[in-house]
Amino acid sequence: MRGKISLILICSAIIFLSLSPFQAAAQDSAPELVSISFKNAEIDGGFKTDVQEYGLILENNEESPTLESYAVSGSADIFITYTYDETNHQTGITATLEYEMGSTIYNFKYLNSAVYEINGNNLLSSVYCTYGEISPHLNDDDTEYKLYIPSDLTQLTITPVTKDINAYCAPVELVLSNEQTPKITLSCTASNGKTREYLFNIKRVDKTTEQVKAEMAQPDFVSFVDGTRLYQRPEFVITVLVAAGGIIVIFVLFLITRKIAVNPYDKDEKPFYSPIE
Repeated sequence: MRGKISLILICSAIIFLSLSPFQAAAQDSAPELVSISFKNAEIDGGFKTDVQEYGLILENNEESPTLESYAVSGSADIFITYTYDETNHQTGITATLEYEMGSTIYNFKYLNSAVYEINGNNLLSSVYCTYGEISPHLNDDDTEYKLYIPSDLTQLTITPVTKDINAYCAPVELVLSNEQTPKITLSCTASNGKTREYLFNIKRVDKTTEQVKAEMAQPDFVSFVDGTRLYQRPEFVITVLVAAGGIIVIFVLFLITRKIAVNPYDKDEKPFYSPIE
């Protein structure tokens, strides 16, 4: 009996040791970009996980394409940047997948770029910031915004996207301390040299990067900022309600006191003096 048990244990150990390299290899495999798509552009030949260089066909070659959706196998962050030639003309998009063991770069080069045309369009169509949220939503009228980031975010990468493919706006990379909340200016330059400046005030929310990342992974995710602003917090609402209630009580007491207060003067009493004429 003991011999059978020993034989079983030896066989189990052999199987475990034989599977360990495969398990280690599976654990050490790098995350991959499973799919990716862009607004206003189509990947020539479609996306393939094992290919890193692509051509990108623009639907409207006068407008910048933007990230539409993506899927990743494993735990990784994706960073979108735009490539330019020596004259600052937009030539493509780079998607960088960053993970604990390193990074993988996917390049998408425009195949049908518009002929360079001089105009005054210096507007931004969007701004990418991993784990960042802009308020209000980027529009053509406002030039000052709040950029909300997690409380512990220290590596900040901001990638502006120009509405006109011939315009240029430089990306910004910053290393911050946990307490820093700087103001950042992005200058968008049209092809005719006309500039428009956008100001972003950095605000930190009371959530960590991991908490924000978990929220963003939810299928019904809309915003990680809603509910964190001072006027949205329960204690602020309670304070306002208490203050309003106190004002109402004081006003009611004033009306009651005014009604029951005795008038020291008799309306029928004649004055004991006469005005001097």
